Amino acid sequence: MQQNPVDEAGSPSPAPRRRILLVSDVSGLGLGGVPVFNMELARGLAVHHDVTLLTVDPDPAYSQQRMDEQHGNAFVINVKPSKAGMEPREALEELVRRNPAAYGLPSSHGNPFDIIIGHSRFSGPAAAALRDRWYPRARLVHFLHTSPVRLDWIKGRWEKGARNAAIERSVMRRADVVTGVGELLTAEAGRLSEQVVRVPALHEFIPGTEIGERVAGPHGGDTLRLLLPGRATDEIKGVEGAIEAVGLLRKSRDQYGMTRDVHLTVRGGPHPVKQPEQYREWQGIVDKYGARGAVTLLPFSTDPAELRADREGVNAIVMPSLHEGFGLVATEGAGRGVPVLVNEESGAAGFLRKAPDGIGEPCIVRGARRAEAWAQAIAALDADLDRRWENAGRLYEFLRQYSWEHGGQALVDAAMQTTPVTLLPEFRPSYGDITAQAPGGRLQSTGRSRQPWAVSPRYDGSTGWSPDARPARAPWHQRRRLVRSQSVG
Repeated sequence: MQQNPVDEAGSPSPAPRRRILLVSDVSGLGLGGVPVFNMELARGLAVHHDVTLLTVDPDPAYSQQRMDEQHGNAFVINVKPSKAGMEPREALEELVRRNPAAYGLPSSHGNPFDIIIGHSRFSGPAAAALRDRWYPRARLVHFLHTSPVRLDWIKGRWEKGARNAAIERSVMRRADVVTGVGELLTAEAGRLSEQVVRVPALHEFIPGTEIGERVAGPHGGDTLRLLLPGRATDEIKGVEGAIEAVGLLRKSRDQYGMTRDVHLTVRGGPHPVKQPEQYREWQGIVDKYGARGAVTLLPFSTDPAELRADREGVNAIVMPSLHEGFGLVATEGAGRGVPVLVNEESGAAGFLRKAPDGIGEPCIVRGARRAEAWAQAIAALDADLDRRWENAGRLYEFLRQYSWEHGGQALVDAAMQTTPVTLLPEFRPSYGDITAQAPGGRLQSTGRSRQPWAVSPRYDGSTGWSPDARPARAPWHQRRRLVRSQSVG
């Protein structure tokens, strides 16, 4: 496979400039995980390519100047929803039914885009509609940002998870490349995109890390200080389990071999003034596990100065989520040279396993008994603190090979080696390659291609964790298409 060379600074060498259309309902800082991801992706892609971003942000205070500044060299087009109160995703799907020239995109003549990118169920259907209706020669890339079945299974919303999985599958059937954010979601994207006649290429994307000034450490003293950035009210973040672990360590310090006290700061708790009832409820949770005085709840913040102050003086950043598609919290901490602890069921854990000489392995917390597993992991960190900071320094350097620019270039290379499905004979089978992002923005071939769908216990949208995983009927209409394709060559 052709791979882009990397220059001495670790940036991909110039490749042909591609014309890329990013589709996102909203994009930018302070709007949530996917909008921030899209913003960073746009900035990274626009270093070497011509990027247009289409959004439908309804905010009355929307500022074109601010959006232009946040998205680097990308050209941003925002079209307000046609009706007040309309959901951005609904507005986006309505918009793309119209001729794109009517809202600032180029006409379909002359094949103006090489690649069109959509994000999960949020903008994936609209991106696919744009490609199918107006830009049929463009490659369609579909990002998977969450595991819909697993996420909603944890929250007890099985039917919602099945509906969301169906939306993902409907777009993946038309995509040229499906890409997961990290190892965990790449595997899930592969499962969701299984088909018979045509199976899209599969690519693992690593989100970029902003390398900031290194935090000094390790910090001595009588207390091991931990930081947990995450909304306490979102059960998926596992905050209560982390508080329970602190309580265990406080009650049984000698049993765990702790040499000092432990203190956990949660940046993302309820606001004590604006949300007094929720704040008292969480203080009750702290008391329940015997952690009063050992846990500080701070309200959610996007203030860079506050977040920078949070990192100063901590011994590690922890991510105890029950499930995390990737977990940028981990790489943001590692990008400042701070040791991290992450849950095994996360894309971040898969990425840390790629670090050289096994330096990422001690960062991964395993164990079904969550509070006990986290208590043991924190105690192990305390016992090996100097080495963990040394490894964090090495990880800090390793992360320089994984910027948004690097991720964007590998993604472009993965897309451009495909033939758009819209240009293939209708019944001709095609099975895409499986690729991954390597250090420095190189595209790495796994040497494997996708395979046609076969009966398995998980086709119904369940995962290995589902209580009712069972075989489902084969998609016989696809089977008939395969037989017909073989008869016509």
